Amino acid sequence: MNLEFTADQQALLDAVDRIAQHHDSRATLGVALEPSPALRADLDAAGLFDAAAVDELGPVAAVGMVMRLARLPQCVELPASALLLPLHGAGLPGPAAVLWGRHDRPARWLPGARTVLWVDGARVRHAALEEDDVEPLDSPFGYPVGRLRAPDHLTWQPLEVDGSTLTSLWRTALAAEMCGSLGAALAAVVQHVRDRRQFGQPLGAFQAVQHRLAGTAVRIQATRWLALQAAHSRTDADAAAAAGYAQQTAGAAIYDLHQFMGAMGLTLEHPLHRWTTRAKMLRADLGGAEAQYAAAAHAAWPDPEETPA
Repeated sequence: MNLEFTADQQALLDAVDRIAQHHDSRATLGVALEPSPALRADLDAAGLFDAAAVDELGPVAAVGMVMRLARLPQCVELPASALLLPLHGAGLPGPAAVLWGRHDRPARWLPGARTVLWVDGARVRHAALEEDDVEPLDSPFGYPVGRLRAPDHLTWQPLEVDGSTLTSLWRTALAAEMCGSLGAALAAVVQHVRDRRQFGQPLGAFQAVQHRLAGTAVRIQATRWLALQAAHSRTDADAAAAAGYAQQTAGAAIYDLHQFMGAMGLTLEHPLHRWTTRAKMLRADLGGAEAQYAAAAHAAWPDPEETPA
């Protein structure tokens, strides 16, 4: 695959970048979590969440959009709105939250969601949400988290798509979100080690620091290529491999980034915690890296007894 964006895809991503730059300059320091309804409104008004369903743009452009927007200090619901709804939930309003397995579990993006998807094996259902349907929960992570107050009382409707299809798209979006979040965190730390001086020279002049951050940059770039490949191929194996790699490598990346940021990375005055707490939550999504690699192996080498004759 040629992983370069087409002219149409690049034009869309340029539009995303202009919106992102505008909101990046308006981020507020000193708070642990900053969902951005204004950012969501601008993206909706521009129709950018429809990209995945447009033939000239497709999931590849949508994944590029997710990676760019995940770099912002503010957060906005991305995986369902950018990939799941345009491809398999046309007409359902976003923001949307997704519940996996049980519908009484906490989930990110339930507070403020207008639609909830419930994926239970192969079966997928959806329901409209009102504000009173969701109980917001305190969370140490960089996403709004909530729980349905009375899930059995919602009006659940079937969605004509197999659950494995939504799972594959979610894994692709997961890798893209982690790539964007960790990429922004790395950029902030690189700027810090350029400016922070120790022993008469910038921290970034020390070879040990350079090597560790270079390793982090390589892992983030690998996540980017894997996410784009998964968006292009639309295969379960590529999606699971991308998510698994992103989740596996995030731990070392987060550790190194906070090590080199020092105490500043633990304060609310610097946005590093926003990106790394998001990445920590995403590391556990869908069972973590071990579950994704098991899914990738199963997709690449299915059980012969499950293969149709």
